[in-house]
Amino acid sequence: MTRNLVVRSVLPIAVIGLVLTGCTTKTPGGATPTSGAATSTTETSDGGTTTSEPSGGGDLAAFDACKELNEVASKLSLSRIQKDVGTACQARFGQTTTIVTVKAFPQLGIADLSAGPKAQPSDIPVGAHKAKRVKTPLTDTDCVVSVEITAKSRVDFVAASTTSPDEACDAATQVATAVEPKLPK
Repeated sequence: MTRNLVVRSVLPIAVIGLVLTGCTTKTPGGATPTSGAATSTTETSDGGTTTSEPSGGGDLAAFDACKELNEVASKLSLSRIQKDVGTACQARFGQTTTIVTVKAFPQLGIADLSAGPKAQPSDIPVGAHKAKRVKTPLTDTDCVVSVEITAKSRVDFVAASTTSPDEACDAATQVATAVEPKLPK
């Protein structure tokens, strides 16, 4: 029983931390905005100007994964909702052994999603958003539904099951579908 709890706690962290962050390279020099992230200048009534920086990630800075999981908890029979690493939040899905973790990636799009050699990706719609479902991205019993916010931002719904990847994909898809109306458009 203790081993199951450890596996259920560590596996979603490993999936999120190792598989789903994507690869990046560092280039020396100053940071510059990515395409589509231009600043805007507005003229004020007194003749001055104001400059606004892009919020990035389709307003994912305001996205609170735990708040959203709590709002759909009764509908999906979620329990044990708790903050996870960084801004991630996790919950137990129904009366299963599946744990679902939700995490926003304001600087990585679904094209940046990477997975292991056994991964089975497919494009799916989740409400009004494009998404990618990856069955077995890291282990034989996990699944991720990655919902696109912009070309360079996403929210991942990672499910880790102790029984099957189908159970994990069902849980990840149900949670993603329930939370999707609250995601930035």
